[in-house]
Amino acid sequence: MYRWKLSSQEPCSMTCSIGRFKIPYLCVRVLLTLSGVSKSFVTCIRYDGIEVHDMYCDSLTKPEPVHDFCIGRECPPRWEASSWSECSRTCGEGFQFRQVRCWKMLSPGLDSSVYSDLCTMADLERPVERRPCKSPACGPQWEVAEWTECLAKCGRKAQVTRDVRCSDETRPCDLMTKPPNIKNCTGPPCERHWTVSEWGPCSGSCGQGKTVRHVYCKAPEGRVVPENQCSAEDKPLAIHPCGERDCAPHWLSQDWERCNTTCGRGVKRRLVLCVGISGGKFQTFDDEACGGSEKPEEENTCFERPCFKWYTTPWSECTKTCGVGVRMRDVKCYQGRELVRGCDPLTKPVAKQTCTLQPCPTEPPDESCQDRPSTNCLLALKVNLCSHWYYSKACCHSCRALRPPTS
Repeated sequence: MYRWKLSSQEPCSMTCSIGRFKIPYLCVRVLLTLSGVSKSFVTCIRYDGIEVHDMYCDSLTKPEPVHDFCIGRECPPRWEASSWSECSRTCGEGFQFRQVRCWKMLSPGLDSSVYSDLCTMADLERPVERRPCKSPACGPQWEVAEWTECLAKCGRKAQVTRDVRCSDETRPCDLMTKPPNIKNCTGPPCERHWTVSEWGPCSGSCGQGKTVRHVYCKAPEGRVVPENQCSAEDKPLAIHPCGERDCAPHWLSQDWERCNTTCGRGVKRRLVLCVGISGGKFQTFDDEACGGSEKPEEENTCFERPCFKWYTTPWSECTKTCGVGVRMRDVKCYQGRELVRGCDPLTKPVAKQTCTLQPCPTEPPDESCQDRPSTNCLLALKVNLCSHWYYSKACCHSCRALRPPTS
């Protein structure tokens, strides 16, 4: 006895394959799957289940094979990189850039950029996006440091300076292109005011006894600011003579002010007064009244932290001639002539920025063009991709009906 038997289905006819077309820099959110056909086949078997030749079974009763749609295996993601840009500098050492994106085939004829996490989770090594490049050696260039702090009193004007030097000590830079090393600055608003604490206890008798209080310079909102933002002429005394008996005029030194530089060697000052107590009241006298003793020094040298300064070179040319590109410059930290790492990273000038030029010209559509056979233009129309430059060109014939009429 022989009979026909429908076997299990064959593997899906569609497997993942990467086409030669993509949608550059376009992220499609509609996730499509690869579909194919899975076909079952018919065999002739004996009563004991052994498969035999089809001639033993009745051909008139042979069933038709079943065709079902099936989903092929999912395409793996991959990294793809654009071509390298031009060197960021036309001379000397610079950098080249390229865009690296994660791509994945979402359906036949639809290859799209996707989130980078897909390639990262697949443990794919990401191609480098920046590499050094070297052009012919540059001539000497001007390098500039950051501007010094403005030391102007409130409401007053002063000047700030910066170091400007030539990058090559053996060859002179062009003096016509030398950046300025001095400019005007204005002090803070005069709403700043002095605030004092209560006087502390007296330390002894007159001539030896002193009482101390804290003196702050504050902004209107109550924030303590550097003392140079308040008027030095109106600063209240922080140290005062005290005692139970009167005493002759003598020198009284106030606390040293802050060093007048933020780095390197500078000058600090303090107020020295000829004072005394007469009739239980504090009095100030002319310096001659204290002439019997040597007046303490009112000015002295001071040294803050070593001067670490950021230096920058001029900006390079833009990496593009139209559209949006990138320009670069070197940013280095120096202490004197030594290249160091002590500069404040929070004040580091930017080394790269975008440069926006006029829009790049576009070619008018070719009315006689044809759709590319390798592109699934029917799917492009279905998911509304004609606005993208790649599909508007690859499917120009199919997309032509969607273009607005030209006047």
